[in-house]
Amino acid sequence: MSANRIACYIPLAAWVIVVLTLILIPAKILSYGYLPPDDALRHAAKVVSGKPWQEILVMRSDFAMDPHPGWHAVLGWIYRWQDCSAETLVVIAVFGLMLLVSAAVLPWLKRPEAWLAALLVLSVAAPTYLTRLALARPYLFTMAVYLTLLLVWSRSSNRRPHPAVILATVLLIGAAAYIHGTFYQLVLPAAGLVLAGRWRQAIWFGACWAVGSLLGASLTGHPWQFLDQSIRHLLGVFGHHSVSRQLVSEFYPSDGDALVVLAVIAMLLWRGSSPDWLARDLVNPIFVMALAGWVLGFATGRFWLDWGLPATLLWLGLEFQKQFEAMLGRDSVERLLVTCGLAAGLFLASTSDLEGRWTRNLTKEYLLAENPGLAGWLPGTNGIIYSADMDVFFDTFFKNPKAPWRYALGFEPALMLPENLKVFDKVVWNNGNVRAYEPWVKKMGPNDRLIIPSSWLKSGEVPAIPELEWAFVAKKLWIGRLHAQTNAPATALKGP
Repeated sequence: MSANRIACYIPLAAWVIVVLTLILIPAKILSYGYLPPDDALRHAAKVVSGKPWQEILVMRSDFAMDPHPGWHAVLGWIYRWQDCSAETLVVIAVFGLMLLVSAAVLPWLKRPEAWLAALLVLSVAAPTYLTRLALARPYLFTMAVYLTLLLVWSRSSNRRPHPAVILATVLLIGAAAYIHGTFYQLVLPAAGLVLAGRWRQAIWFGACWAVGSLLGASLTGHPWQFLDQSIRHLLGVFGHHSVSRQLVSEFYPSDGDALVVLAVIAMLLWRGSSPDWLARDLVNPIFVMALAGWVLGFATGRFWLDWGLPATLLWLGLEFQKQFEAMLGRDSVERLLVTCGLAAGLFLASTSDLEGRWTRNLTKEYLLAENPGLAGWLPGTNGIIYSADMDVFFDTFFKNPKAPWRYALGFEPALMLPENLKVFDKVVWNNGNVRAYEPWVKKMGPNDRLIIPSSWLKSGEVPAIPELEWAFVAKKLWIGRLHAQTNAPATALKGP
């Protein structure tokens, strides 16, 4: 075969290598036995349970709607189609959502290997970001929508957008509002357009956002209730805490990700040496959103994780593409070699079990209702699990989705009953001091249980709550229950 005939297949070969790499990465990660640690578990368990949140959590009555109706509808369809377990649902979600983020970007690129280059940079500069892409939460659908919208609107000039762009934007925002529930977040690209000086586009985008949000909310059947509850949920998340440690960890302030900043500076220096580079090119919605997300991340980390870092990744990919187009011929052997190198580097960097990130769950022991060793130590029918550790909810609900008990703390403290939220805040404020649990202990019934992680106590210490007897289970948890007789002494049935 002639060299010219071989060269004509190089662009196709590059695409094949890129797509296979992006498929093999989640496949390899899942081959370790990886499962995400938190929300993906409760989403799958919620579908398998067949119950509304009110029958799973002890929660406020003014949060009557499922905050993620679309995502649970998607998982529910898969569950009924496959008749599968909660674990299988999580595996499908990990694989599908990781691919979806890349699938949102690749169709817009002439050089798909540029996306591998950008992912490789972040896998080195911010390795936790790739872990975040494997969390299988519905925010990844919103991230895919966000990246698509940035690409579409950054390419349009500052005039009335094409009707197809308007329709696509409304539909994408509507889908994100229905699936993820946090419709208010997708107004942020409008701010990026404003900061980039594209006021007319920002107004059009804002109108699309309003219509799309209403469309997504309407799919729930109760649009105004859904919109109102979403806003109150947002306010509740930040409204009850006094210090940052009372928030979930992803709401902590960002540390600025210095290595990512250095990577951006390095790209600017590299691009600055090109004759086609202009400083004013930085005043575009993608780079502006990256910068704004980085700055706002110092207040709340999710601005950086969910908005600034994805925009940075997209910007890096587009800049790599410009450099590759200038340096590597479309059908050159050098292009194929670079693509293979990037694919190998990204695969190894992203699938390496760095600090046990993909295998940490393999040694985890769960509380299982069918475990005879736990007989009498798990809650009874209509009982309540009281705990200030959300991992207790995620893990236990995941493995016992149809169990006949409820949880005082679920996936978000803002949903707790006010009196239970006060106890939770006091426990966290006092770094797990056992006396902070006293209000829960006083209202516990014979079917209720108090669960405290052993890591919150001194090594080998039994929780100093004499009203309860205790068992040490799953290598990490103390379970407390009322004594069989009210005058019985405190007992540790097992020790760590």
